Amino acid sequence: MHYKFKAIVGHQGPLQSSHPDYKNSSYNVMNDWEDSSKTYEPLTQMIADDPVSCACYAKEQGLLDKPGWKRLKGIARRDKKMIRMLNQSRLRSFRRAPIYKNGFRVARTPEEGIEIDKENGNTRWQDAIALEINQILDYQTFKDLGYGAPGPPGYQKIKLHFVFDVKHDGRHKARLVAGGHLTETPVDSVYSGVVSLRSLRLVIFLAELNKLELWGADIGNAYLEAHTKEKVYIVAGKGFG
Repeated sequence: MHYKFKAIVGHQGPLQSSHPDYKNSSYNVMNDWEDSSKTYEPLTQMIADDPVSCACYAKEQGLLDKPGWKRLKGIARRDKKMIRMLNQSRLRSFRRAPIYKNGFRVARTPEEGIEIDKENGNTRWQDAIALEINQILDYQTFKDLGYGAPGPPGYQKIKLHFVFDVKHDGRHKARLVAGGHLTETPVDSVYSGVVSLRSLRLVIFLAELNKLELWGADIGNAYLEAHTKEKVYIVAGKGFG
């Protein structure tokens, strides 16, 4: 498991090679990690991983003229750009941080799902992906034009990606969704109806009032059987077999 660090909060150095904390770098920086732990890491490694955060710390501490820190001058000199780069760096770090829901680590990609399965000694995410692909094939969601076939004239190529989730009962779900941002926004269909809690309570109240029997059902994959007005096509990946 990999944790992202929140900030650089201290440093050691300059260190000689004989120093017990020497890690092939004349300086170490103390990282404050997201799990509240703090560790010293070699400056050279930190500069390779996140030069912007190192430049910010060096500028605040007046270290830019010190050996080992001088290489960060170019980044620290550009204040506005450095702040923007720092925000981008933190955003990338956040996107790489593990996500957990209902006691399980949630995958971001099929490849990450396979890695998580290997670590846990099961096939939960792989089974969820296979179930989604099999439903797509069973419902004949796509018209298969054959391997290597060109895109049909007048159709726009879009991309698909998986969205992963863990239900409250531990079920692992994988949904294959289309990149709707790649198509024109339909003027007559921009709203997806969702039942509100108020409506649900009203239905239950009316059922109880009229002594009616309530039934609940789960629609497994309704949208896969809906025809689209947009003329779109995809290039299927290896997950489709």
